[in-house]
Amino acid sequence: MAQSVTNVDPGESAPVSGSRTAWKFCKSICCFLLKILLAVVIIGYFLCKYHENLLKALQSFDYRYLIPACLLYGLHMMVAAWRWWRLARILKVRLAVKEALFLTMEGYFFSLVIPGGAIGGDVVKMGIISKRSPGGSKMEGAFSILMDRIIGMIALFALALVLLIPGAGLLCRVDTGLQLESGIFVVLVALLCLAGLGASCVIFFHRFIERLPLLGTMMHFGDRVTRGMVGRMTAATDTYAQAWPELLLLITVSVVGVHIMTTLPLILLFLGAGVPCSIFSIILAVTFGNIIGLLPIFPSGVGGRDAVIVMILIAAGVANAEAVSIQLMYTAILLFFNLLGGVFFVLDQGRKEQRPEENNLQREQ
Repeated sequence: MAQSVTNVDPGESAPVSGSRTAWKFCKSICCFLLKILLAVVIIGYFLCKYHENLLKALQSFDYRYLIPACLLYGLHMMVAAWRWWRLARILKVRLAVKEALFLTMEGYFFSLVIPGGAIGGDVVKMGIISKRSPGGSKMEGAFSILMDRIIGMIALFALALVLLIPGAGLLCRVDTGLQLESGIFVVLVALLCLAGLGASCVIFFHRFIERLPLLGTMMHFGDRVTRGMVGRMTAATDTYAQAWPELLLLITVSVVGVHIMTTLPLILLFLGAGVPCSIFSIILAVTFGNIIGLLPIFPSGVGGRDAVIVMILIAAGVANAEAVSIQLMYTAILLFFNLLGGVFFVLDQGRKEQRPEENNLQREQ
């Protein structure tokens, strides 16, 4: 008996799939351009309004302070690379210090030039490290990058909460342009920090989450769909939790060697400009500016970070023009080092591909 066969052209679905891919690509590009535009608008506003003050500040600036400011900013990147290297070792993933430094600098570069901000830079690092890793260690290498981000955020939000106690009075004087009572604004800032700290720590409570009926079922389903990937991630989290003394050390190092370290260049810029400002006010301004810089709506935090730092510095008694001029110089240092990461990417791309047994990044058996 003859069977009727309906011929379906495989190519008929290609235009639909292709159009969806093109739409996602265009959407991603448009979002990225909007973020760039937002940063340009904020920085452009500062430049247009205070360009004369900026030129005067550059002319009168004592450039002997510029070199140590740049060295200290670069040093915090090296500390961040060292932190990731230590975290990779906890999972028994062998990662050369040089490799960690190169990929960290490349992450800073891509956080500036691709959508997603700092998260976009981490995604690129995960892609590169997964490509170089042997098949059995791709997840562990990528997960160490996620944990590096989590440790950095825990340190940042913890520092912000500590600074919030003596800095509440200063934050009450910040002119946000919002119709809020100063006390309510400080409470909202505290809740933001607590929420950020809680979100950063929630991954360590995955065993409790597994016992919840709905979420536990979703995790088990995800583990089946990803062929055990969720299970490997939870096992890696358990490994990190068991190494809690090491994590506490890395959090402490991050507070001092990363987050407070990024405030030192701005302190030196104030000294070079001869503008008086308390060290505490600068540390408070940079810390909360870095929190806003985590938002993916700004390329590498540029724009949002600047606006927050300037508002807090003005509340601390720094003149508007001086606060803007010095902050723009600080942003120029930041952009220089982020773009310098592109040089690391080019040099890294030029390296000869290693055989799997010679790869710097491999899972210890």
